[in-house]
Amino acid sequence: MTIYAILNADDFGLSPGINRGIIEAHRDGIVTSTSLMAAGDAFEEAVTLARGYPSLSLGIHLTLVEGNPVLPPDKVPSLVTADGHFCQSLGMFLLKWLTGKIRMQEVQREFAAQIERALDHGLRIDKLDSHMHLHLLPGIFQAVLAVARRFRIRAIRLPKERLVRRGGHPSIMALWRRTTLTSLAALRARPITAAGFFHSTHFLGSAESGQLSEEDLLRLLRSLQPGVTEIMVHPGYRDRALEGWPMSRRYEREREVRSLTSPKVKALVRDFPIRLVSYRSVL
Repeated sequence: MTIYAILNADDFGLSPGINRGIIEAHRDGIVTSTSLMAAGDAFEEAVTLARGYPSLSLGIHLTLVEGNPVLPPDKVPSLVTADGHFCQSLGMFLLKWLTGKIRMQEVQREFAAQIERALDHGLRIDKLDSHMHLHLLPGIFQAVLAVARRFRIRAIRLPKERLVRRGGHPSIMALWRRTTLTSLAALRARPITAAGFFHSTHFLGSAESGQLSEEDLLRLLRSLQPGVTEIMVHPGYRDRALEGWPMSRRYEREREVRSLTSPKVKALVRDFPIRLVSYRSVL
């Protein structure tokens, strides 16, 4: 069987520096798809860039933490703090979700508004995923299925990894993150398929998220199995706009640009051989 790889860059539209890094990693490297953040500070610039690179498949990076909602804050009061912003930490959002303070009707309305903002610019949207993987949570997952049906979006990210040692030296927190995401994703695989949506056969990159080195990427590519694998990446460049995004500014995005454009990485893809595809090309 053929080995297919989707290299998906998250956070397109968050900041000008991230936009620049994603385009560079697509133009000069192996990124094939990206997740557009309609609530990002550099969304309009990302739209312009996307039009100039039609080979870059687009998804929507549904957002409920960091930044601001697309809808007016008074239309989604359970999703915002007193100053009208989304929760600035994942922990703060999860506490609200666990205590039943997040209204799922507002989640669905905000998700629909984020998708509509991209569609109103004439963009083709191939798949849905979410900032910090919140689409895996009960209630929020059902809202994602609803908006995917409504807007006829055919693919949903399933971050389900094999929980086997692959080499490298991930931290305890990185291993916990991968295990937690995989456990949640395992519960979502059958409902996604039963509802008629596509998801990748395999997924990689949660333990390396925001810290992907050339060595890491070479290791991940060598571990690929037959079928379609999504590898999640976060290329970009640090800029002032990132200061307003406390969780997202921690990532070593410049390192990821270098990794994704590395001659060694491109040679491995060519010689292995690995067929680079996008969500658009496999749907």
